[in-house]
Amino acid sequence: MTASGTAAPPPPSFGLWQRRSLRWQVLAAIVAINLCAALVAVAVIIANARRATEAEMLSSLAVAERFVQETVERLASEQGATGSLAQLPLHISGLRHVRIRIEDRAGTALDIAPAGSEPHEGEVPGWFTWLVSAEGQEIVVPIVENGATVGQVRVAGEASDEIAEVWEDMSDLALLAAAVNIAILAALYLVLGRLLMPLRTLSAGLSELEAGRFEHRLDPPRIRELAVIAERFNALGAALKAAREDNGRLNERLVSVQDDERRQIASDLHDELGPCVFGLRANLESIERLAARAEPALGQRMGERIATMTEILDRIQGLNRRLLRKIRPMALGHVPLAAVLADLVADFESHSPGRRITLSAEGLAERYGDSVDITLYRCIQEAVTNALRHGAARNIAIRLRADRRAGRIDLAIEDDGTGIAAGAQHGFGLIGMEERISALGGTWRILPVVPSGTRIEVTIPAQPYQFGLSAAPERLAAQ
Repeated sequence: MTASGTAAPPPPSFGLWQRRSLRWQVLAAIVAINLCAALVAVAVIIANARRATEAEMLSSLAVAERFVQETVERLASEQGATGSLAQLPLHISGLRHVRIRIEDRAGTALDIAPAGSEPHEGEVPGWFTWLVSAEGQEIVVPIVENGATVGQVRVAGEASDEIAEVWEDMSDLALLAAAVNIAILAALYLVLGRLLMPLRTLSAGLSELEAGRFEHRLDPPRIRELAVIAERFNALGAALKAAREDNGRLNERLVSVQDDERRQIASDLHDELGPCVFGLRANLESIERLAARAEPALGQRMGERIATMTEILDRIQGLNRRLLRKIRPMALGHVPLAAVLADLVADFESHSPGRRITLSAEGLAERYGDSVDITLYRCIQEAVTNALRHGAARNIAIRLRADRRAGRIDLAIEDDGTGIAAGAQHGFGLIGMEERISALGGTWRILPVVPSGTRIEVTIPAQPYQFGLSAAPERLAAQ
């Protein structure tokens, strides 16, 4: 069975970033900006800390040098120029940012005084120490007793205290910045959710319009710009609803005019062409009787001509009947609808040997008016024709059910043919069927059948023209 529809365009391909919601994109952008700012801040802090550490070390070395020199001179004078080397470790210790090493004349370390430091929580990572550490410097102060050098004091810069202080300050700042950023991101998450809620509502509204529910309306949000969009959406919905109603009225009028024209043509064919054919046939029979009394040779020739004309008249009469059935079955409106449809099914089976077509009618009234009756007739006619001609179906089941309470008729035509070809276009028959159903305010759809075949479902609003159900049997089958 041929069916409709151009292939839908493939969905747009989005990357990982585009698949995220606008809220997450904004938050991710803010996080990325904050990370860049944090990297810049760390670079600035490290550069400043390196300069400050270097300056602090130089200052500490200068102070330590003066202190050591004064201490060495003072001990040498107090000890009477002897024993200063042994007393020196007791007097020089605890200096900040420097490390002191006391050596004798041979270079052997007598004492190593570490740099004075304040306790710091945690350890400084090695990578931070490597980034902040400045180039170390060392000063040598000789120890002289009685004019002879008995040893020396090595004073080297030590930046561990300064580095630990910088690391502690930077850690506290990082924790504060992280807490502030988390609070800001949480607030933005909530605020963006409130701001973007109208967009989700708009998206849901567009889905309603896509489904054909043009009466759907949006409540204007408090945000002015989004309120304008909501107003335009509501105006669009009203315009689409009005356009659909206009199209429905136009389609209904077109179908009505078309049915009136077909009814008039069918009436002319039946009332004008039919009597003319009957008159010609009567005259031919009269001529045939006259030819029987003519000379044998002339009568034979006249009989041949009469036979040819009779054959032509039979063909014209058959063509007239087929045209009447195609344009408008004359029985519609005069006999019960179920009987007309049963006759249509029987005609299909008579011209399609080896095919089985069944009709099941439940609760049908005798008639529903020309528009509904003809629409049901045409839907069955078009669906069965397509199933036989294009689907090569062997079995076709037609089910009709009238729901008087709901005021509608449900029609289903299912076949076991080859099914719908991918990307198949609507034929003129299906287009006409769709127009008729839409003009009556009905719906229809085409579905594939497993393992093969096609199913057409039609729903038409209808009320019977007269009470009392048709006397046609519940199940009419043309074997």
